[in-house]
Amino acid sequence: MPNEYDAGKAALDDLIQWADVHAADGRFNESDTRLKLINDLLEKVLCWPRASIRTEEPSGAGFMDYVLGSPGPKFIVEAKRQGTYFDLPAGTTTGVHSIQSITDGAGGKALRDAMEQVTRYAANEGIAPAAVSNGVQLVIFLAVRTDNIQPRKGRALVYTSLEDMRTDFRRLWDSVSPYGIDAKRLYSTLRVTPVPPPAPLSVHLANYPGVQRRNDLQSSLDILGDLFLIDVARLEELRSDFLRDCYASSGALSQYAMVSKQILQSRYELLKEEQGPQATPVMTKKGVSPALTQDMLAAAAASRPIVLLGDVGVGKTTFIQRLVYVEAPELFENAFTIYIDFGASTNLGDLRRFVIDESGRQLLSRHDVDIEDFDFVEDVYRDELRLQEKRFLGRLRDVDPVMYERERLMFLQRLVENRAEHLSKSLERLRNSRRRQIVVFLDNIDQRSDEDQEQVFLIANELAQSWPATVFVTLRPETFYASSRRGALSGYQPRVFTISPPRADVMLQRRVDFALKQLNETGRLGSFPIGVTVNSENLIDFLEVLSDNFRRNEPLIALIDNIAGGNMRHALTFVKEFIGSGHVHTGKIIDIYRDQGRYVIAVHEFLRALLFGDYRYYDPDSSPIANLFRISQPDGREHFLLPVLLTQTKILGEQFQQEGYVAADAIHSYCQQIGFNSDQVVAALDYALVHRLLDATPRFTSDGQAIYYRITTVGAYTTKVLLAYFAYVDAVITDTPIVDEQYRRLIEDVHSLTDRVTRTEYFRLYLDKQWSRIPRGATTWDWPSVSGQLASDITRVGRVADPDAWRHRD
Repeated sequence: MPNEYDAGKAALDDLIQWADVHAADGRFNESDTRLKLINDLLEKVLCWPRASIRTEEPSGAGFMDYVLGSPGPKFIVEAKRQGTYFDLPAGTTTGVHSIQSITDGAGGKALRDAMEQVTRYAANEGIAPAAVSNGVQLVIFLAVRTDNIQPRKGRALVYTSLEDMRTDFRRLWDSVSPYGIDAKRLYSTLRVTPVPPPAPLSVHLANYPGVQRRNDLQSSLDILGDLFLIDVARLEELRSDFLRDCYASSGALSQYAMVSKQILQSRYELLKEEQGPQATPVMTKKGVSPALTQDMLAAAAASRPIVLLGDVGVGKTTFIQRLVYVEAPELFENAFTIYIDFGASTNLGDLRRFVIDESGRQLLSRHDVDIEDFDFVEDVYRDELRLQEKRFLGRLRDVDPVMYERERLMFLQRLVENRAEHLSKSLERLRNSRRRQIVVFLDNIDQRSDEDQEQVFLIANELAQSWPATVFVTLRPETFYASSRRGALSGYQPRVFTISPPRADVMLQRRVDFALKQLNETGRLGSFPIGVTVNSENLIDFLEVLSDNFRRNEPLIALIDNIAGGNMRHALTFVKEFIGSGHVHTGKIIDIYRDQGRYVIAVHEFLRALLFGDYRYYDPDSSPIANLFRISQPDGREHFLLPVLLTQTKILGEQFQQEGYVAADAIHSYCQQIGFNSDQVVAALDYALVHRLLDATPRFTSDGQAIYYRITTVGAYTTKVLLAYFAYVDAVITDTPIVDEQYRRLIEDVHSLTDRVTRTEYFRLYLDKQWSRIPRGATTWDWPSVSGQLASDITRVGRVADPDAWRHRD
């Protein structure tokens, strides 16, 4: 940026010189002005990229002269011909002035008309920063306000000449360069403080989010559920049985997903479309791909790593364990296997050093090979020692045997202290002397940053080239794609295998059945002390309820499958949290099951466990379920921005068959044409990414990098299903700012079900009122239909809470 800043100043000097020579007669028309003065001012002086500048864009009944910004428009400039000087009041100097003062009277009509014209465009497109220019004069202001002040009553930054722009260049740059616009410096320049939305109810709660207490039954089930559903996967003595009985093959498409099969099937198609490395599914209908086992044998000779590509939580670690212990044990039983788990260590500094140290530790603990054992070290470096014997060290043996031994030891110590080289030499010796293959897995790096993932891939490539080993590394698809195009991976062509998530219902069914088998047959896990067993009829009955529901309760399976979004860790955690949740009537479930032989878990029961977790109130930072009604500005229409944005992204993604991805520009354009400003759209997209409502990926073209978004099952399900549930709306009310003071007084902290029903109905009516401000038919998503479904669910819950009162209503 500093280079661009200096280049902009130099370009302005050139423009001033050009204007002095060519514009003295003041007869340039609008086209001439635009072609030179304003074009150069925007592109060369302020350094807006040419690809982000669009001209003559339609808006309402007119056309915007210049629209700047990508993705989505961020700044509008109205161009007037150079001869149309803005007649500013006498004595007006460059600086900040009230708009009323510079447009007052008949003399200010030309500027006033131009500013009103660009204000209409800005309102149509949801763009706040705007300017009017004739090439030598420039008036910059905020044409859209969120602080209840009319734009014409605000302030403007005025430049009366090109020379004044040069004198005050720092403020000009900070206000309307791409960097200044992104940093919103114009707001501080014009002394405008963005008004935040009103504080949500949660801010006024004394102990928010609070802790939800568990009764003794819930606490016991929480502990036992953790043992038998989560910890069981880590037990050595049960590993083979667990991997055989619980493994669910990847690649089967969910029948409950709220997105099209095209999107589910195209998880890794981006690599193919963008001419990335060839990617092969790791599983076929008959089991592990033969190409993988063939590559395992050839990878060491080829000196390149094998990449296992998969999203977070799809089961890459489980696949590795299944490969080692079930699918191809003959390849691994005589191999030296080193498994590096980057997810198990939270404080890693030097990743390369961690790999080297952990490899040496595992050779000792798992294979009883101490690479620092003196006899082993002598064997590794026998050729080096033999060479030294022919040099001065051999002569020293006859002269001073003690000194000879000391020097010999120090020579070996120096070799061992070069840990990377010593480990490589040790592995080479092990392979040659014991005739055993060496396999290294670098796993769970996808739980760390993109930079760490790139670094680990480079380490894997280095190991594949310098170690006599077959090296596996697991990566996230988006990191691999971006890095293989323009990043650290761009110079490498590894062999790539893809792992798709299994069906969540199949995985959960097998895991619960395995836990039941352990409880019924042994009543214990290997981690228990000898003689200690669990005789928990409550846990067995609760797991039986879950097992039955995972077989037959399709609405429940759809909830878990969609909110997990292909992440099996999430799906399993959801079930574990439900088992011991303080928000679930656990005793009632068990009693009904024992009395009737079955209990159907309602979606709203499971949903409450996910919404609240361990807390008394909904906390968006800890809950896996997002609040789609959140807002970033005091604009009640914004309650609907996320549902509108997500629905449009889904429609466009499925319509154009680009693996479901939609350009950020298209999303911005759609939302801003409805009336949302660019800051609101950016905030919504950021929130959607953090809460897994959207995926994002870069694509590379000759013009540079562009961001594309794709709807996830989480975003689709939350929008299409959860918004109409009382349980969902009742939870997120406390986190949602209410911009209408009348309704804000009605949204209180209440606890009885009857009061919560009343509060949710007030909130629904409040949203109805805010929706009326959005032009009818402007969006593909429609709140009134959702509001009707929500009203029906509120009525259902109201009848349960107070049957007599609702009977009178009916």
